[in-house]
Amino acid sequence: MHVTYFIPGPLSRGPLGFGELERRRAYLERHAAPGTTVAVEDSEEGPVSIESSAEEALCVPSLLASAPRLESRGTNAIIVGCFGDPGLCAVREVTSIPVVGPGQASGHLAAQVGDRFAVLTVVDEVVPSVHRQFRGHGLERFVSEVRAVDVPVLELRSRRNEVLDTLEGEGHAAVANGADSIVLGCMTMGFLDVARELQARLGVPVVNPVVAALKAAEGMVAAGLAPSVRAYPPPRKQLEGAGAGSASGRMSDERDGHPLE
Repeated sequence: MHVTYFIPGPLSRGPLGFGELERRRAYLERHAAPGTTVAVEDSEEGPVSIESSAEEALCVPSLLASAPRLESRGTNAIIVGCFGDPGLCAVREVTSIPVVGPGQASGHLAAQVGDRFAVLTVVDEVVPSVHRQFRGHGLERFVSEVRAVDVPVLELRSRRNEVLDTLEGEGHAAVANGADSIVLGCMTMGFLDVARELQARLGVPVVNPVVAALKAAEGMVAAGLAPSVRAYPPPRKQLEGAGAGSASGRMSDERDGHPLE
């Protein structure tokens, strides 16, 4: 099984550098099931980090252009490398393989280990969009609140210990307000590898969106599942830059009655 973690922005061209891609790949490989290989790629265009709805919108074109290419190269599943799940529905329309949104995967996982989860994210400006995100996924009733640590994405790694302490403080406050589990609301936060330590400090389940997305991707591939064309119908017109044969091939396979492999 081959899974591609696609970052919809030029992360390697930012202050974290190209080595950050390899660091993330190694982390994913450590958590992958036997027989799963993971690739990590980033886009040449878009924002280096995503901390607003506007920046999420800017990264969607690169996802739409890259997803069919990744599928044609043989990847079995794509993970959108942003907790906000930008372009998730659109990308599912132009591919015939599982496309996992980490936010959606994390929310569904948290809803299975508790009744109310709090999302701990990066900066205050992200809080409204996280609420909209989970409302769109039909998970709003499971969200107790969204809290921020007030640390920008690109500073999380260099301030790891401070971030962990702040997460603990915000997590205790969220639990006191009724949360029975916690979701880390940022992929870079997930790659800090603090979920288990935070879980031990808080005494409630803490969902790492990196691991949640990876396991969702592996599970869908293993189960032979792919996005339904009823929910994500392919565009009637070939999208410019979206690659040939992906959406059209998916539509004809379904009409011919052949199950998707």
